[in-house]
Amino acid sequence: MDCKTVMAPIKTSLFSDELAGKAIDFMVEKHMGLVPVTDRDGTFAGLISGDSLMHFMLPKAISSMKHASFFDESAEEMIERLDGVRKQTIGELSDRNVKVVKPDTPLIDALMLITGKQYVVPVVDDANKLLGAISFFSVLYGLNEEYDRETVQKAKEKERQERQARKEEDKEQEK
Repeated sequence: MDCKTVMAPIKTSLFSDELAGKAIDFMVEKHMGLVPVTDRDGTFAGLISGDSLMHFMLPKAISSMKHASFFDESAEEMIERLDGVRKQTIGELSDRNVKVVKPDTPLIDALMLITGKQYVVPVVDDANKLLGAISFFSVLYGLNEEYDRETVQKAKEKERQERQARKEEDKEQEK
């Protein structure tokens, strides 16, 4: 089995020259913690992760500490740092030191990368253009015909809409 068999297509592109705020909003909306990034010409440029964004949100004075429970800060301080992160480019915050695979790479090689803690493995062509990505979920979809990506995506979207409607109802009831 090769990588093209289970790779998920990239439906929304995040470009390295866009502001990180777009990536943050996308990651929150899609519940994705690790997202491929490309240059405008489709060349793979790296991965942006929730983990790295959290690192940028830490106060610089404690970012290298293992424990900082003595440190107390307000939500406003965190929001201020997040606003600073949102104004940087996606490329500035992306990890460019990422292993990639080709469509005809044996799937076992991508699985080894995933189990080695690279949770998303970009699939690129010979010109390093991003074709798709492999993750735990794309492997499950690819192996099990019961998993239909489109049906699952529609169910997720319906759930998001219902959750949003409940939030709006709660706000109305609070008034």
